[in-house]
Amino acid sequence: MNIEDLKKKTVLVLGAGRTGIASANFLLDKAKKVLLSESKEQTSELQHKIQNLTLQGVEIEFKKNSDGFINKADLVIISPGISPHSDIVKKINLLKTEIISDIELAKSFTKIPIIAVTGTNGKTTTTSLITHLINNSGKKAVSCGNIGKPLIEIINENKNAPDYYVLEISSFQIYYSPTLSCKIAVCLNITPDHLDWHGDFNHYFQTKEKLFLQQDKDSWAILNYNDDLLRNIKTISNKFYFSSSLSDKAAINPFSHFAYLEDEYLRVKEGNKNYQIINKNELRILGSHNIENALASIAVSKIINLNNNDLQLGLKSFEGVEHRLEYARSFKGKDFYNDSKATNPEATVKAIEALGQKTGKKITLILGGRDKKTNLNEMLNAIKKHISEVILFGEAKERFKQELDKNNYKEVTIVNDLNEAVALSLKSKTDIVLFSPACASFDMFKNYEERGKIFKELVFRF
Repeated sequence: MNIEDLKKKTVLVLGAGRTGIASANFLLDKAKKVLLSESKEQTSELQHKIQNLTLQGVEIEFKKNSDGFINKADLVIISPGISPHSDIVKKINLLKTEIISDIELAKSFTKIPIIAVTGTNGKTTTTSLITHLINNSGKKAVSCGNIGKPLIEIINENKNAPDYYVLEISSFQIYYSPTLSCKIAVCLNITPDHLDWHGDFNHYFQTKEKLFLQQDKDSWAILNYNDDLLRNIKTISNKFYFSSSLSDKAAINPFSHFAYLEDEYLRVKEGNKNYQIINKNELRILGSHNIENALASIAVSKIINLNNNDLQLGLKSFEGVEHRLEYARSFKGKDFYNDSKATNPEATVKAIEALGQKTGKKITLILGGRDKKTNLNEMLNAIKKHISEVILFGEAKERFKQELDKNNYKEVTIVNDLNEAVALSLKSKTDIVLFSPACASFDMFKNYEERGKIFKELVFRF
């Protein structure tokens, strides 16, 4: 897609969140006509953000996605939160109108290489770490997508171009990006998630897989060797595997490129070369999952030819990301950790194991939010092994309580909200309070960031 194509099109932007508004602003001087449709009510904050769009002649509607707007559109830029099974998408499909993501639109207007990071868990930390490593080496990278600004917004700002865009990309965005081909694509892991959006796990996996099937032979796929599905993805791109838990070190022999953990050292195999990068204990980020994130980031670094000295310094200096197993404070003999980004049980398991194995201290776990109805067995096992008490809140609290009861776990308290949960945690006889909800935030909060910030505010208030 190019400007000449857009000049002939009426483009409908579905959703007036940050990405939607950024897309509409980008299209102002490129499309024949821009329409913006938002199913929710207009807020005073949103009114301020759309003021320029209104002045520039963009037609905007709220509290509906009308047939009038849909019928006018030659192209639809869709909010990633809108499911392909929704009524609005079904209507658009009946009209055979093309639907794409903001990322699909943006990539047509930049020649800067894109490093895409996806996976069920670890995307934000790995995206941030890759960006940190590149910037630490003297080159310039910008994190974008689900972290920082939307790619379309960065391109529209037209500031000093970086050497790389490091793009955190979700399955939703991949689904609506039918020709996106990234120079480097990383998949960290894949476990059932967002099944309400995808319908089933098979659709979820196939959507993630698209990111690699759309690459060319000069691109690189960085894949978790320990995941059978990821290991066997069919792609014509070059493969660079990583693993933090090889049961047989001979497994790396058939492969020319491999980042792995051996005897506490993160190592890399490149062709006939095999060398040590850093001791795992020199990383500031906790947990075996973060060793995997570091190995994936090392693989990216080797592909783009960062030198080992810069790589080592970058790994040692990276302090992690807000809301991802973030140390908040110590108070009354307790260490408080904010892991609000844990929006599924698998992420919470990683946090529990990271603190349980590293510290050996007694832990209070605060859980709850909007239930994704995922399997809790692995999390229940981790709770029984490492957690001294559980505090539950939010829509998921009753199901979580029932599952804990079935597993004969008795140290459980249900509270009404996060405020009560933090207050109760202060009275516990544990050493650590871990806020790792294992749920989406939308029952009580705008997003996981707001939820994490409120947790930290509460921790400092008491």
